[in-house]
Amino acid sequence: MPRDHQTNAATSTSSQQRSELDSIRRTTCTTCGTTVKRPSDLPRHMLTHAKNKEDFMFQCPFPECSHKTLQRSNLETHIRIHINARPLQCSVILSDGSRCDFATSDPSSLHRHKKRHETQDGQ
Repeated sequence: MPRDHQTNAATSTSSQQRSELDSIRRTTCTTCGTTVKRPSDLPRHMLTHAKNKEDFMFQCPFPECSHKTLQRSNLETHIRIHINARPLQCSVILSDGSRCDFATSDPSSLHRHKKRHETQDGQ
C-alpha cells in the first residue's frame, strides 16, 4: 500500500479528541459570556460591545440602503442581493438525474438548503 494511504493509529485524531480540542480552544467573552470558536475571533466579537463600533462598520454603497456590518464578507454577501447575483449553486443530483437548480448569494442559505436534501434522502 502506498505510504500516503497508510494510517497511523498513534497520530490519528478521533472525532471525540477533536471535539475536546475544539472546546479547549474556545474562548468566552468576559462582557456577555458569548463563546467564540477560536481565540482569534474574540477581538472581532468585542467590536460588538464597542461604544464607537459605528467607526468600524462597513456601509452598503447602494443609495437608500442603510445596511451596515462589522464584517466585510457580510457586506459582500449583502451587496449580491442588490445586484441579484447568485454565484453559489446547489451541487446535489436529484433522483431523476438532473441537478438541483437552487442558487443563492448567501453561503449559509446554501448550507441550510443542502441539509434539506439530506433530510429528504433520509426519509
